[in-house]
Parts: sequence; C-alpha cells; structure tokens
Amino acid sequence: MEKLSTGALFLDQLLNGGYDQDIVTTIYGPSGSGKTNFCLMAAVKVAENGKKVIFVDTEGGIAVERIKQISTSYKDALINMLFFNPFNFIEQNEIMDKLKELINEDIGLIVVDSISMLYRLELGKREDVYDVNISLGRQIATLVEITRKRKIPVLITNQVYSDFDDRNEVKMVGGDLLRYGSKCLIELKRNNNSREFILRKHRSLPEGLGTTFKIVQSGLESIN
Repeated sequence: MEKLSTGALFLDQLLNGGYDQDIVTTIYGPSGSGKTNFCLMAAVKVAENGKKVIFVDTEGGIAVERIKQISTSYKDALINMLFFNPFNFIEQNEIMDKLKELINEDIGLIVVDSISMLYRLELGKREDVYDVNISLGRQIATLVEITRKRKIPVLITNQVYSDFDDRNEVKMVGGDLLRYGSKCLIELKRNNNSREFILRKHRSLPEGLGTTFKIVQSGLESIN
C-alpha cells in the first residue's frame, strides 16, 4: 500500500516510505517535543499535492507563520486545509460525530492535535469519569473506522504524564484506549539541543527503531 510522506526524507526512509494509509498513528511526548510539527509537515505535504486535510486543533497552537516556513506553496496548502478549533471536550465530541459526513474522495489526511488536552480538562471537572471515557473511546472508534474503510490516514497527537512509580518513564494520557486504537505509536523525547524519535509500535517495523532530529525553520532535520 502506498505510504503517506512524513514531509521529511529521513523519516520516510526510517518508516519504509512514511505513515501507513489505513491506520491511526499516534505521536506522543512532552510539550515542545515536536508533535505539532510532525502533523503540520505531513498535512502540508498532502495539501500541496491537492488533497484536503481535516485538522482538529484542540490546543490553538497552529500558526500560519509556521505553515509558511515549511511549505513551498503555503497559499495552496492553506486553501486545502480545513481547521476545527473546539474549545471544550463537548465540542470536540460534536466534531468527531460529524466527521463521517465530511469524508469524501478529496480528503487525504485527518489530524487531531491533540486528542487528550480537552479530555484531561473534562476529567478535572467530573466526579464520574465513566461517560468521559466512553466519549473518548467512541471518538477513537470513529477514527479507526474511517481510516480502515476509506484508507484515509489519521494522525493523532497525545500528551504524557510521569509514571508515579518510575519518574523516568512517561505514559500516554488515555492509556489503553489510545494504545489499542493505534496501530502505530511514535514517542518523541525532548533533549537539550535535539529531539528523539522512537517507534514504540508498528505492524511491520521493529519496536525501538529510532533517530534524533532537530526542529529547524524549514521543518525537521536529521542529526544522526
């Protein structure tokens, strides 16, 4: 199956061509590790090639100036990018419920950046978290169904928290809900002058495959 380019040649080579088209790929890591840059690089590549991108931005972190920096034709790219900006978890849920209605042959990528921020805020307001977890599970199920049936790649970013028993370990917010729904898991780490990419789950590539990179004005650059 044809792969979706990551937007960076060294990552495409590492992933044997790029992201798989019919699965959910989750990119997780701490703030500033490069998660949004990964999403924007892939989104711009798709949009520049004439396909539409659905981009759900829950963190309000998308800067047009950044798209200008990484795109060779940013006006064409922006025309093909459809942004949604939910302000709370209820709005995020409503967007996910409507997602199937938006899918057509023109859609080349779905991005959710991030799926967990508004979820965490909602958990903080509720005494009973059952309904919130059910909603998150339904959102992930919707994305899995779309990518499997329509062969539209889905990129999700996710936040992390420190393991109580081992402060050197981090865990994804949403736990098993995200882990089971994602066929590809990519962990990003932030070091002093670099970032680290580690493949934590993949259906055809070895776990632990990795590289180091840095974020530059034009996108991402390997430093191996």
